[in-house]
Amino acid sequence: MTGTARTRSVALIGAATGERKAAHTGGHQIIQDDKLLPVADVVLIIADDDPGAMLFRYTTHGDFAGDTWHPTVEAAREQAEDEYGEALLLPWMDVPDEIKDAHGFAWQYALERLNDRGKW
Repeated sequence: MTGTARTRSVALIGAATGERKAAHTGGHQIIQDDKLLPVADVVLIIADDDPGAMLFRYTTHGDFAGDTWHPTVEAAREQAEDEYGEALLLPWMDVPDEIKDAHGFAWQYALERLNDRGKW
């Protein structure tokens, strides 16, 4: 692999306090309640050799909850921290190299850990 190192990291999202800071829609410019994507339980950052990083959001059921492109991994992390604030349960965890499907790993990771909220 040349250029930048591959990054695949996840962070869980705990219970949010207050209003939803960001609302993601399924390709609709006008935000309507019935077009809002679900609230995310986990975020996943993926960056390869190409410039930029993608920040994906998923529920524990594997439902897609939005994605955004960022110029750097750090910018993607800052976006997640801005969106979720204290609900973002840090630190970020790297997806193991042997895992081929980082997206499936992210929501499964969230399902296994958030199902037992408060028992960590």
